[in-house]
Amino acid sequence: MAEETPFLIYRSSAGSGKTRSLAKEYLKLALQYKSDYFKHILAVTFTNKATQEMKDRILQYLVDFSSEKENELAAELMTELGLTRSEFVKRSTEVLTLLLHNYSRFSVSTIDAFFQRVIRSFTRESGLMGNFRLEIDHDLVLEEVIGSLLDDLGQDADLTRWVLDFSRENLKEGSNWNITYALVAFAKEILKEDFKLIEPEILKHASHGQAKSIYQELLTSKQKFFDPMRAWGVEALQILDRHGLTVENFANKNSGTPFTFFNNYANAEFYEPANRTIAANQDPMNWVKKGEFSNPLLPLAKGELGDIL
Repeated sequence: MAEETPFLIYRSSAGSGKTRSLAKEYLKLALQYKSDYFKHILAVTFTNKATQEMKDRILQYLVDFSSEKENELAAELMTELGLTRSEFVKRSTEVLTLLLHNYSRFSVSTIDAFFQRVIRSFTRESGLMGNFRLEIDHDLVLEEVIGSLLDDLGQDADLTRWVLDFSRENLKEGSNWNITYALVAFAKEILKEDFKLIEPEILKHASHGQAKSIYQELLTSKQKFFDPMRAWGVEALQILDRHGLTVENFANKNSGTPFTFFNNYANAEFYEPANRTIAANQDPMNWVKKGEFSNPLLPLAKGELGDIL
């Protein structure tokens, strides 16, 4: 029975040595077995930059090992592989030589490049033409899909009704009349991780009638949130106007300040409080510039405007 290979997960922040750890794991496999074993190793990254960094790091380590240059990783690998220095140098030299002479088999690539290789290997079996095009540009794909969807309007009753409802809501909210842009923005949501978490639940209520009912519930919930928020935003702006104060009285003006918060909600626009707004909520002195004790905004920040916030 073959020995089971453990599944390891490395969790760490940027700059903490992930690339070194992964390069070490790659080299352990490459040096543990026969010299051309690297042909059987696949390393996959997210970006081209990470791919190049991994390749450079692995090659540099092998150069150091084969030339017996002092390197702390060499001592770690010799201990873990149970090799003497001479055996370790010999294997490193062999692997480096074979790797450079078979560079195309040095499989460190992005996820996109790896899947493209797989797809191209099975073009015949999958019924694809040899000159097929693989698109990784999400925006371009979405535009093509939505263009195809709009071509079906008038033929599919449910789709036509849904698009008309969607268009009316956009016009009601003062959005762009061109529904294509709205549909692209809406479609982008299904590519997000947040959507993946709720997708199974959404598919349970996929019929037009159920979706419309849920949508109305969401609109009602949204209204319950926005009505008081809008009222408080308007009240805050009226207080400022009554005292002859403007955005200029705020430290950082309209950049994530309580003014930004009040102004957005007065216009019925959702706004998650920025760090400056949170800081102002914790200490009224953060409403004004440092040392501006005579700023007429300060007593309001300590009083009625602070209460509204």
